[in-house]
Amino acid sequence: MEEKDAYEILEKIQRGTSTEEELLLFDQWYFQYAHQHVREYSEVELLAIQEEMRRKLPVPVEQGISGNELIGKPLLYRWPFLAVAASILILSGFAYYLFYLSHPKTEVIISAEKYSNDVAPGGNKAYLTLANGQRISLSDAKNGELAQESGVKITKMANGELSYQITKKGQNSGNKDDSYNTIETPKGGEYRINLPDGTKVWLNAASTLKFPSSFARLVNRRVELLGGEAYFEVAKDPTHPFIVASNRQELKVLGTHFNINAYPEESTVKTTLLEGKLQLTNTDSSNKFILQPGQQAALAKNGFHIYEVDVAAAIAWKNNKFVFDNEGIEEVMRKIERWYNVSVEFEGERPTDKFTGTVSRFDQLSSVLNLLELTGNVHFKIEGRRVLVRK
Repeated sequence: MEEKDAYEILEKIQRGTSTEEELLLFDQWYFQYAHQHVREYSEVELLAIQEEMRRKLPVPVEQGISGNELIGKPLLYRWPFLAVAASILILSGFAYYLFYLSHPKTEVIISAEKYSNDVAPGGNKAYLTLANGQRISLSDAKNGELAQESGVKITKMANGELSYQITKKGQNSGNKDDSYNTIETPKGGEYRINLPDGTKVWLNAASTLKFPSSFARLVNRRVELLGGEAYFEVAKDPTHPFIVASNRQELKVLGTHFNINAYPEESTVKTTLLEGKLQLTNTDSSNKFILQPGQQAALAKNGFHIYEVDVAAAIAWKNNKFVFDNEGIEEVMRKIERWYNVSVEFEGERPTDKFTGTVSRFDQLSSVLNLLELTGNVHFKIEGRRVLVRK
């Protein structure tokens, strides 16, 4: 079977219109030739494809992988990582629901009584504090120049970003300046900033970044993530290392793309590298580690733990998605709490199930909660900006 034919069948599988013969042809093609080609699809989409194959192929669901043995197992279990992920899908059923219920053909019905009021998603909201103490609401400020300090012009762009540009005065200045600015996003806010050196930073909700108003006379380009989550695309400058200090760790880079999750309410600080190389230092013990692309360093009380991870999931928030990867309800609700700027309260026994799936961060709060409820293991009620959670 040609590759183009395989992709046509894959589209049919996603739409739920494939025949049993097409499913078998696709499975055979994938197993023999195409392990790399299908990686452009997300894990959630592939899980949904596998569920469609499970539903249509005449194979008992109870059959599965025992250890690493594949003998006598149905064809669909030969898929490399889907075989592992299948257990998650069977336990929670969440990936299947999120994929199919977010499809344009499907209507999600929200209970009017349960969600008598709703909460809109977050958006571009942030506050900039200048070195002189002036505090500017970026969501209220008009586009254009906001201020000038330390030879740098600060501008709010038409697309909502904040940009720092060195002026002629700043280029000609011989004075070393150590003034700092701070940008903070509230709950329900996010923002993107272009730093004076050209580095791009995306800030997630409830995050704070402190940085020099100018890097021009500094040996090291040092910034501080005082809390929250940020994605960095560091401008290359081998002679001036870029350093990010956050909770109990320090990162040193020359030019790279990475994400730091350093919310104080989370048990670990997670640093995920997408491109380049990072040197991490545990400021408690001075232990150093080199992080490679595709790896995540989780800093816990007992030091760093290094994992191979799906980097797309780590930066899903930057791409306007929630990705729940086998997460407990507490972790899921902390993400929701920060983005929708709500308080979460648990009533009675807490659900112990794990949730896996993807949903847009543009959706109303009720839509996200309704999808979670489809597992049948958790229930919600919205009261103003308070969300009640019960089993």
